[in-house]
Amino acid sequence: MKGSDLPYITHVAMVANERIFADHKESVGFLEIALPTALLHDVLEDTSVTQAELAAVFGAQVASNVASLSKNMIVPFSEDRYLQGIADHSREAAAVKLCDRITNLQSAPHIWTKTKRASYLVESAKILSSLGHVNNDLRERLSVAMTNYQELYIDGL
Repeated sequence: MKGSDLPYITHVAMVANERIFADHKESVGFLEIALPTALLHDVLEDTSVTQAELAAVFGAQVASNVASLSKNMIVPFSEDRYLQGIADHSREAAAVKLCDRITNLQSAPHIWTKTKRASYLVESAKILSSLGHVNNDLRERLSVAMTNYQELYIDGL
């Protein structure tokens, strides 16, 4: 995890855990698609693995969901186009993006400036606005995470 001594696998496990927890409160699509998507959500951005390779191992639906969550698939990149693409793609992808942001808001990299932290919070608000409709519990959890992040990593500095 960026700015942490924890291994990378911790982040994807936390995202998957958030997704499992959310499903206990209110179904958000198919868990058999969402769970591998959660565990693989950064693979296309952070490694040389291709969407075709993902599809060969995990199936076309999982690979497609992971691709929808990958910012580097949108050229030229636009945050609005990215979030709209996730919203249009599937409830599973939208829920994973919400879980990813909930997890990411648990801490801020120590190297980030206050301005960077504030812009991350603004970006989080866009995610909430664009994708929060897919699950009431995830919408509430992200809202609380944003409030805590504001207090700890922006106001508290």
